[in-house]
Amino acid sequence: MRFVSIDRVKRGSYLAKPIYSNLGTILVKEHVKLSEGILNRLKELGFVGLYIEDKISEGIEIKDVIDEQLRIEAIITLENIIKDNGNFTEMQPIIENIVDSIIEKKDVLLHMHQLQNHHDYTYSHCINVGILSISMGVKMKYTRGELINLGTSGILHDIGKNSIPKEILDKPGKLTKEEYDCIKKHPEHGYNMIREILEIDGNTKAGVLQHHERCDGTGYPFGLKRDEISSFGKIIAVAGTYDAMTTDRVYRPAFSPFEVYEYLMGDGNTKYEIDIIKKFGKCITIYPEGGLVELSDGTNAIVMKTNANNTLRPIVRNIDTNEIIDLMNDSAYRHLCIKKVV
Repeated sequence: MRFVSIDRVKRGSYLAKPIYSNLGTILVKEHVKLSEGILNRLKELGFVGLYIEDKISEGIEIKDVIDEQLRIEAIITLENIIKDNGNFTEMQPIIENIVDSIIEKKDVLLHMHQLQNHHDYTYSHCINVGILSISMGVKMKYTRGELINLGTSGILHDIGKNSIPKEILDKPGKLTKEEYDCIKKHPEHGYNMIREILEIDGNTKAGVLQHHERCDGTGYPFGLKRDEISSFGKIIAVAGTYDAMTTDRVYRPAFSPFEVYEYLMGDGNTKYEIDIIKKFGKCITIYPEGGLVELSDGTNAIVMKTNANNTLRPIVRNIDTNEIIDLMNDSAYRHLCIKKVV
């Protein structure tokens, strides 16, 4: 199977994974042949990509660290809590389920493909950041209790944006200084929403308040530097930047996972902790399995499997000759690299 932008899915393709509604119910079952009518309806509902089965991707199995239904349930629950001024501790059972799933599948890398855009960006972003943060925490040998606190911090990190006017959050053009100053207050707004909740751990609250602080002191709201920033704040900073930059926004298209990872590495030990970025690189697929790439010699290939010890050098298959190429371990191909994502 492979992930394909819905605009590039051909009529007659077969669905490799079920499609869920924004309420978590199944809309289209797996293995269904996709007609033009189904594809048009999915586009109308806000779906931007699908997992499909075809000859090119034959034999590729993409495992989910988090079940899509669980992710949608988390988004819906968070949205309802914020809109109804509910109790954030209601997220606890869902966060525990997410933590247990990631612990159980700790050797499976995350594929953070965006399937749909009909959920509010802030809520889906919060859940994604929670998932990414927990995955990093697993690599950092956090206990289950610490992972629950970290996941809670990641999921709640942007709730303060609920206090920011939508016209500023969704503005397609450049923000004025006053508008940007308004947005920069959201960590404090979020912290104030949870600071009196005794059931929420202090480290969790610190992560919400500090997720936009940067190691060189250029962040906000307080301009803290490296040792002044909590570990949760540093982890969520990496997860939040990655998810934001790999998601389409009204003011720019999404960057590829490879581009964002390069950006993070470039700012390692300046804005972000380099050790955390290295752990992050072991959690995600820089070149997602099932993705089409072009090698430096012009070969078109499909990514078969990510090498966990070096996500930049996956195992690929030449789509013309079916030759398997291990870019990390095959000495005959170490001169090759991935030139671009097709």
